[in-house]
Amino acid sequence: MVSAQHMNSSRSLPLLFLVAILLLSGCAGLRETSCEQFKEVRQETNYTTQYRLLETNTESAARRFKPLPKGAIAVVRQYKMEVNAPEIRPCNHLKIQKEIYLLRKNDKNLVLEEIREFYTADGALIATNSEFVGDQMRTSGYYAASTPLPIPEKAPPGKYRIVSKLVMKRKNTSRTTVLARTSTSFQVIARN
Repeated sequence: MVSAQHMNSSRSLPLLFLVAILLLSGCAGLRETSCEQFKEVRQETNYTTQYRLLETNTESAARRFKPLPKGAIAVVRQYKMEVNAPEIRPCNHLKIQKEIYLLRKNDKNLVLEEIREFYTADGALIATNSEFVGDQMRTSGYYAASTPLPIPEKAPPGKYRIVSKLVMKRKNTSRTTVLARTSTSFQVIARN
């Protein structure tokens, strides 16, 4: 007598084999979204940066890097940014992945702002985006975030550079100090 479990697994073997063949041949690979689907997704996507504290990385970074200097309000020991793909087509999202090791005093008047600037290959500034992130980074620690960047349908093919700066200022003042800067590049390629 054949058990029900054996019958289910023997039925699923041909299906698994078919899926494996399709994946290897590229037929079942990720398909590009249409520009209409992309527009729908954009309406529902949250484009704000959401940093999260990574406790294990915080402990490791605390052993590797110098502590907050005496008299300093805040200092950045590491700031990295990369994108999930070196090339992307319009009507898709590029993921910007960021990591930062921030040392800061517990100061309610400290304001942290992240400014992202987007440049063409020839250095022309095409867009700027700024977000207040101090509420997400209330303590010293190692933080990470992944932020989606929409590549619009009319984005011209070419190379682009993103420059990100973490800036600090005191509440009720306009004077800012750049704590750290990082950059990364990507290329927009034509849709087929």
